[in-house]
Amino acid sequence: MLSQAKRIIHNEKNHRSKVRALLIFFMVFIFSTNVVNAQQLDSNRIKAAYVINFIKHISWPNEKNKKSYRIALYKDQKFYQFLSRSLTQKTIKGKLVILINAQSINDLKTADIVYIPEKENAKLHKIANALRGHEILLISNNSKEKHDVMINLQQSNTAKTITFEVNKSNVVYEKLNISSELLLLGGTELDVATLYRETELAMQKTRQQDIELRAQLLSQQQQLTKSKKLLTKSKQQLSKSIKETRVQKIELKNLQQNVLSKQKLLLEQKEKLNSISILYKKTEQQLKLQQQVLAEKEQKNQQMLQRVAQNKKTLFSQNKKLAEHRQQLALQDQELVDRNQTISSQKAYILITTVLVAIAVFVSLLVVFFFIKNKKTTRQLTKTLAYLERTQEQLIQSEKMASLGGLVAGVAHEINTPLSIAITSNSLVIDDTNEVKQKIADGCLSKSRMSKHIEKVDQSLTMSEKALERVRILLANFKQVAADQVFDDQRTFKLGEYIEEVMMTLSVEMKKHHVDYQFSADDDIEIITLPGAFAQILTNLVNNSIHHGFENRTSGNITISLIINTPTNSEQDWAVKVIYQDDGCGMSKQVLNNIFEPFFTTKRGKGSTGLGMNIVYNLINQKLKGDIKISSEEGVGSTFEIMLPNSL
Repeated sequence: MLSQAKRIIHNEKNHRSKVRALLIFFMVFIFSTNVVNAQQLDSNRIKAAYVINFIKHISWPNEKNKKSYRIALYKDQKFYQFLSRSLTQKTIKGKLVILINAQSINDLKTADIVYIPEKENAKLHKIANALRGHEILLISNNSKEKHDVMINLQQSNTAKTITFEVNKSNVVYEKLNISSELLLLGGTELDVATLYRETELAMQKTRQQDIELRAQLLSQQQQLTKSKKLLTKSKQQLSKSIKETRVQKIELKNLQQNVLSKQKLLLEQKEKLNSISILYKKTEQQLKLQQQVLAEKEQKNQQMLQRVAQNKKTLFSQNKKLAEHRQQLALQDQELVDRNQTISSQKAYILITTVLVAIAVFVSLLVVFFFIKNKKTTRQLTKTLAYLERTQEQLIQSEKMASLGGLVAGVAHEINTPLSIAITSNSLVIDDTNEVKQKIADGCLSKSRMSKHIEKVDQSLTMSEKALERVRILLANFKQVAADQVFDDQRTFKLGEYIEEVMMTLSVEMKKHHVDYQFSADDDIEIITLPGAFAQILTNLVNNSIHHGFENRTSGNITISLIINTPTNSEQDWAVKVIYQDDGCGMSKQVLNNIFEPFFTTKRGKGSTGLGMNIVYNLINQKLKGDIKISSEEGVGSTFEIMLPNSL
């Protein structure tokens, strides 16, 4: 074995001498000089010759796809000018050579070969780290950082000869292949010794691998005998598994029948979903029409508000005139009394009687005159009052339609979520069913896969059923509350359940403003009243809390309590008491005293009309024949107590 290694080293030395001769001849041919001795060449030409030979004896991973070799010279203008004159229109291994005069490290990343002059050795470590992993050959000059170099040119100050050393590990790390000729040409005796040591270590590794392979062969033979025994057992188990597969085929047929039945159920649910989507589209169209009607009514309401303001002004002026007339009558009466006293003292009883008759005639004429005038004023006031009542009814109706529009928008938003859940679960079941069909067609369906499919189908069906049930409940609540607000008819209903339905329709607006609510009841009670009016009262109270009570706050709480009333002697016989509370900013005494006044608002010019609480008061006292009390404290919240009779 040692003789063979010596023979290899001897052959390599011969080959090294041949390569050196070829290299000298090649340098002479490239630079077209008649001098053969390397000591007579200047350093730039020797470096250029080395760079060209490095390209010839090193191969890159993607060299076939390269159209040229890019050589970057880092901050070495003289060497760059020399190479640009020497390598113009030159080709190496059939490819052009392109030179880059690099002034920064980023300019080096696009090159195949990077040359660092001796004056820039302080930056060699930084440059080597930046170029690591880019498949770039790094050529340094007289560098002492041996762990960063790949090919390091060495030149002493006295001698003109230039040698180079190769750090093979760094070159291999960049996935570059070095020919043995270049390694032997640039290496020292120490490099050859390392090559010999590497070959000897490789031989030792092959011997060790041979021993390990033999040991593995023995173990494999032992395992082969064991596997033969296991094979006999597996044959026996195979016969059992054949019987089990027959049983599984029968079970598979039963499962296929179950799948077909589940698919029929899915198709039926799809049809139900389609019908629900058609209803949803119809409701959307109706909503658009109602929104248009609401917009028109809002314009009419604004016109009516202007007329009401004008009528208020006329009423105020007429009241002033009536007061002036009364003052004039009082003055005239006082004057008549004074005159009567003077006449009675000056004239006789005969004159007194004549004066009294004249006074009676005059007073009667005045009474007739003022009676006629008061009659005309009364007619105008009755007309104005009737007009105001009609205006109030129209305002209540417009508020009712506005709350109905908000109710419709909230229910539509709530329906979208369960519908999307049902559609998603059905699409998942369809995709999984198609996959199971494909596996049945391919004959590779397992029992575990089929059981997973059945579990998915059950889960999807339950999800779809819950989502559709949620849609059904929402639509039922919406139909009932919307019908109550459109048709103002009295009926018998459970007040607790109806409060829950109305608050569910308002849940979207409350969620948007982060408002929570709690409802409690001693016992659900049936009353005969107008559910539409009660729904409008609750809607106005919730909107008042959101827009006034919870203003400039991130969240809030609303509590509604239903208490069966036990009246005392001082109270009227009310059937039920509804207590509405919020923990908002509360009200001052001035606001609390004027809250039920029409057109009173704390947000004048910010979209508030000041009619919400006035409508609540009129609906409770006039339509529902009940009563309302308010208590509030600034910074704590407000409490509304609504007392209602058992029937109208």
